Amino acid sequence: MIRKQLKIFSGTAAVLTAIFAAVFGFFYTALPCDINVETNSEFAGGGFSPVILRQTSEGLSYYLGGLPIKTADVSEQPRPSVIPCGTPFGIKVRSDGVMVIEVAEKSPADRAGIKPGDVIVSVNGKEVFTNSEIGEAVQLSSAHTEIILRRCGSELSVGLVPERVGNMLRIGAWVRDSAAGIGTLTFLEPDTLVFGGLGHAVSDVTTGDAVPLRTGQITSAEIYDVVKGKEGCAGELCGAILPNSDIGELSGNTAAGVFGRLSAPVEGETVPVAFRQEVKTGAATVLTTVDGGAPREYSIEIERINLLDLNGSKGMVIRITDDELLEKTGGIVRGMSGSPILQNGMLIGAVTHVLVSDPARGYAVFAESMLENCRASLGE
Repeated sequence: MIRKQLKIFSGTAAVLTAIFAAVFGFFYTALPCDINVETNSEFAGGGFSPVILRQTSEGLSYYLGGLPIKTADVSEQPRPSVIPCGTPFGIKVRSDGVMVIEVAEKSPADRAGIKPGDVIVSVNGKEVFTNSEIGEAVQLSSAHTEIILRRCGSELSVGLVPERVGNMLRIGAWVRDSAAGIGTLTFLEPDTLVFGGLGHAVSDVTTGDAVPLRTGQITSAEIYDVVKGKEGCAGELCGAILPNSDIGELSGNTAAGVFGRLSAPVEGETVPVAFRQEVKTGAATVLTTVDGGAPREYSIEIERINLLDLNGSKGMVIRITDDELLEKTGGIVRGMSGSPILQNGMLIGAVTHVLVSDPARGYAVFAESMLENCRASLGE
């Protein structure tokens, strides 16, 4: 009997030890190694619940309960200040190369190994940026077509023999050279006119891949209706890109949003930007435009910090709690992406995605992640 109890106890202890090691291993891997703090400020505490950061003799250390996990490298920097916007804007993107969105079965492109998501950058030695340029370049040779394409960040060359359809040579691939849509402007730096918006990349509607940016503009846009979201079906802000209303140039299309410079300043009060570890679960507000009027703040709840995506577009799980917004939209809808999120007087992030199974809930990106991607896209 005693042996059996010891065996059970030993087995239970082994399981608990394995669970404990797995939990600590997860946090050790997921928690960021680098932490930004404000220059010449005293650290006021923070972390990524249930983990907290504490000041130690070695720097800032992560603790789970009373047990240390690891120490982070700390970088002091001036705290950024921006104007939260919450206004709708139109996006027009022209791709760097031409994206393949579909390949016909047993076509020359299919036999050559070309896949949806590939980006064609040259055909028969000629750089291509538009659908028509690909068509013209293919006609240069009926015997052989050499294509340079970009896949997963690398370039490769493929050769094929185009097929004749009527009077034209075809390779059997459908391509797209541009994208357009409506999103929400997140912030503007008043001194530099640098802006950020959308909170995620502009992606091709067919492949889901980010459109590689060559050039692009943002324009004024107007919201005229709302399709209310419901369980299993995402809603949408119905709007229009206003003609001849370019207001800025795009310089970056990244996983954390689109970035560039406006051609003129906008009015609004500046607020400080929170560092990731300063964001708390709990009450916050979202600034957004869901009709033809001005942006308004609505109450939301930060439900969870997503440790596995601190630098991506799903760093937070949020829930709309404002009855008026829920009545108007059903929760988060397409077109709200980029709507700034405020907490304790600071910009902490932006709305990015809706959970189709529960439109009141969705994801958000950290404002700090947006600013880091913004700086990189501007080469700063």
